[in-house]
Amino acid sequence: MSEEFPIQPKFGPFLRLFLHSQLFCTPQLPTQSFADQTVIITGANVGLGLEAARHFYRLNCARLIIAVRTVSKGQTAKEDILQTVKHRNEADAIEVWDLDLTSTASTVAFAERVNKELPRVDVLVQNAGINSKTYAVSEGIEQTMQVNVSNTFLLALLLLPKLTETAKSAKSLPHLTIVTSEAHHLAKFPQINTPDIFESLNDEKFYNGQSSYEISKLMQILFVREFVSRINAKNPPSPSVIVNLVNPGLCFSTLATRNEKPLAARIIGSIIYKIIGRTTEVGSRTLVLGASAGPTSHGEYMSDGQNQDVESWIYTDVGIRAQKKVFEQTMKVLESRKPGLGYAVGL
Repeated sequence: MSEEFPIQPKFGPFLRLFLHSQLFCTPQLPTQSFADQTVIITGANVGLGLEAARHFYRLNCARLIIAVRTVSKGQTAKEDILQTVKHRNEADAIEVWDLDLTSTASTVAFAERVNKELPRVDVLVQNAGINSKTYAVSEGIEQTMQVNVSNTFLLALLLLPKLTETAKSAKSLPHLTIVTSEAHHLAKFPQINTPDIFESLNDEKFYNGQSSYEISKLMQILFVREFVSRINAKNPPSPSVIVNLVNPGLCFSTLATRNEKPLAARIIGSIIYKIIGRTTEVGSRTLVLGASAGPTSHGEYMSDGQNQDVESWIYTDVGIRAQKKVFEQTMKVLESRKPGLGYAVGL
């Protein structure tokens, strides 16, 4: 019996693209000013998020919200930024806010605080994510999907009206930037052939941490592509908010070291990272470049600071149908958590 969504990733082209990017491409240092802008970045206490936050502060953003699960770690990150960016001495410009994406209540509370306390939001970089090797469930959804997909997009859509409102007075278009991964190229995603994607992904018998991560990143891309397509169909071609996806590349960050691995795997991984891995500072440049990219990045996947093609099957009829199914089933989850969410963002 043939599958409705016959997904076959092409490993060869991906490997060539990946190695070329890692070995021969260095994202440029961001230079565009964020003066007068309010920037929110999630997962900003370590790694890519911390380095991107440092860039935003260096580039003179007026207000920087570091959204973290552990406030004390966020305060440490704030002090680190203040000590290393020498041309500024404005501690009040950096704020640490609590956000736990494993919790819908925390996600909604964070969005409500933003809407209440911030007059404007020019940039929302959704960097927080997990790559867990152990199976866990949060609020009825496998935890990687909960953090990387469900509550990432719940927060995105809850804050989109604030970004849209900001566009009316902003000198440049506000940005909603999702940090995704080239790992989407590897996702086989058999669960999309089942009636309920999220229920299928919850099955512990078939859980594989790396596979779950790859699928979560693919779902991010499919969701954004379908969302932008639907919004574009209802609005003029020029967006009021630029929504894009960025791939930071393979970086030696806490995402790679957060989980316990066998000694041999850690040694091999360390060697690979030393040969082809980027520093978190270099990888973080892609986040900032995405958050300042022009309208041609709207709905696009960016790598090395430039628009880049996603996995080839996504452009086919299979991809169009897949993104529709992922979008509709994800929106069903989001609507159950915040009824009327789709209507509020113009869907």
